[in-house]
Amino acid sequence: MSWSFTIPGQPLSGNHAYKIGKGYRRGGISYPKIIKTAEAEAYQQGIALLVRTARPSGWRWDGGPVVVEYRFYVWDDIDCTNAIKVIEDGIFPALDINDSWALPRAISKEIVPKGQARVEVTIR
Repeated sequence: MSWSFTIPGQPLSGNHAYKIGKGYRRGGISYPKIIKTAEAEAYQQGIALLVRTARPSGWRWDGGPVVVEYRFYVWDDIDCTNAIKVIEDGIFPALDINDSWALPRAISKEIVPKGQARVEVTIR
């Protein structure tokens, strides 16, 4: 069974989803650590909500790879592979599946007017 949903707007790139923050070791010693931005966290939470809403009640993970097809409609050209990782980090926790099972496929990319930007996602 396959199912689809649409993420509205320009997708967030992995280049803008993380920043250098601080981690702490025992004794309170800080070190540079890569952390997710608030924008990426909100974007992924929105995706998770879309996934939970769109997921058919009869869909069950069979324990194998999950093929995810992406159709990008962007107003500003992006590296789709960077965007896919950010999107997957919203999809797979919502499905309670480790994203190591993802088999992503970027099917198409088209430049569109800003108001028409979106990502159409199909899960197989």
